This record gives sequence, C-alpha cells and structure tokens, in this order.
Amino acid sequence: MRSRMITLFGAIVAGAGAVVGPAAHADPVADFYKGKTITMLTGTALGSAYGIHAQIFREYFSRNLPGNPNVIVQAMPGGGGAKMVNYLYNAAPQDGSFIGFPLKYLAVDQVLGRKGLKYDARKFGYIGTLGPINSAVVVWRDTSPALTLEDMKKKQVVMGATGRSSETFITPTLMNNLLGTRFRIVSGYKGMAGISLAIERGEVHGRAGSWDSLKSANANWLSDRKIVIFAQSGLERADDLKDVPTLIDLARDANARQVLEFFGNGNAVGWLMIAPPRVPAPRLAAMRAAFDKTVADAKYRSDLAKKKLDISPRPGAYVEKLIVSTVSVAPHLVTRIKQAMGTQ
Repeated sequence: MRSRMITLFGAIVAGAGAVVGPAAHADPVADFYKGKTITMLTGTALGSAYGIHAQIFREYFSRNLPGNPNVIVQAMPGGGGAKMVNYLYNAAPQDGSFIGFPLKYLAVDQVLGRKGLKYDARKFGYIGTLGPINSAVVVWRDTSPALTLEDMKKKQVVMGATGRSSETFITPTLMNNLLGTRFRIVSGYKGMAGISLAIERGEVHGRAGSWDSLKSANANWLSDRKIVIFAQSGLERADDLKDVPTLIDLARDANARQVLEFFGNGNAVGWLMIAPPRVPAPRLAAMRAAFDKTVADAKYRSDLAKKKLDISPRPGAYVEKLIVSTVSVAPHLVTRIKQAMGTQ
C-alpha cells in the first residue's frame, strides 16, 4: 500500500509538472499580442514616403513581434504632424496596441515653442529609427533665376512649402537668416506632391524636402537632369550626395553652425518610430527587439530597394538619447535658434 501511494504521489507531481511547466515559461508579451491588432499611425498621407515606409515595415514587424499581431497603417495628418503625436500622447491606448511614425522635428518643434503641441518628447517610448532624413534643397533648372548659392544671395528664388513646421519652410528660412539667401517662401501646398506639381507648372522654382522621397517619387527629375541640387540639411552628407554641402558646411560663423547643428539633430532622428509614454516596459522592449530584427532582414531591405528607398537604422536607445539632448538645449542657444527662425 505504501509503495502504491508513493507511486501515485509521483504520478500526480509529474502530471502537475506537465501542466505547470509550460505556464511557467509563458511569454506575457506574446500572450498580450496574440490575436490583437497594432495600429501604426503616420503624420502624413499614406501616399507619402512615410506611408510607403510604414506599409513595407508593418508586415515584417508583425512577424518579429511576439504573438505576431496584425499591424495596420492609418494616416492621421494635420497640424504639421502635431495632430497624430498629440493623439498618441494623450488619447491613444497606452498598452502597446498603438505606435506612431511621426515627422522628424518632434523635439525641435517643442524647443521652438510651437503652438498646438500637447506632449513632452522626452516621455515617449522610442522604438528606433530607419535612419536620418537629409533634405535636398533643389531648384528647377529651366525656370529658376539662380542656380548657385551665390546667385541666390542676389536674386529672389521662390520656394514651395507645406507649412511653418515643415522642413519645406524651416530650411529656406534658416538659409535666408543664416546664409544670406533671398528665398521667397510660398506656403500652403498639400504635401510634397503638391509642391512638386507647382514646380513643374512654374508656380515656384524649388523646394527643400526629403532626399529619399525625391529619389522615390521624382526619379525622372534626376535622370533627366531637370533640377539642380545645391545644398542638403543634416549632420552629415548623405552617402549618395557626397558632393553636395550641408548647411553646416556652409555656415559663416560658429553661432550659425551651432543653430544648424541643432536642426541637424532633427535630421539625424529621421524616420523614427515611437510608442505612447506609458506602454509597459516589457512590451516596449519587445517592440525594440522586433524593430532591430526587422531592419536586419535582407528581404525587408530588398523590398525597400524596389521602391528606391534605403535605410541606415539606429536602435531606440540612440533615438532617445538624441531626443533628450535636443530638448535639453541651453537657453541662450534657444534664443538664437528662435531668431534664426524669425520667431523672436
């Protein structure tokens, strides 16, 4: 009897182990995401470079995230990108089911004190960046009254812009106030596509905008030599624009260089992806790991190349450090930055 009792007890323990064992090794992040949908919000229309990037990224991100949730992309344009970021910070679920693909000047706009912002950039969860966004400053060869930077200091060139918070407005404004150009900026165009159409129609002479977007959406401008690229924004020259100077290269003094480096930080943040501020740490860590796996995937990069897109990814910790550094800029430099933007 005692022998049978010991045998029966051992069987019960073994059976219990068979039940408890898997639960002990369960992944709570996978359990949360299994069968769920993640909404990836973009601050621009889906036809933009942001929209194209997001649509390609979402499939691979889903595969690499525990639980393999469905990932959908939803556009939320408005307010120069602020509408989406405000929503993510204040209204979106904070459980990891919503993420954002915002415009690069997330922290820059906060330092500038731009109206309508309802967030603290330091508190988002930073998933990673696909790489910097250098903007190419270009003019239409056949219509622009000036084709070189020196001539643009003497003649008025009309540049198209979407709004005051956009690179399309910020870059020519900085060039006017720090480099001596005489750009007249016409705002109100609907996205880069609207500016491109205005250039082709002769309404404006040029634009400042993402080099990646230009290569993807206006490849014929390059192949047919319809434009002149005479400057680029960013901390460093793009790999395929090595002969084109950055605004920092063109700075006339140390003060101008400091201001341009501040905006260069925004370019370096680039194609960043963020989570709301209060997403549980294990889920943010899982999203960061899924991001890192996605950007290392050769097939993902091949799909990007088909759209004439390239990436130079950096992890979430890198982005977070850059954002904190941008928002923590010294007060005396903030004054100079606002003067360069004509807001003080």
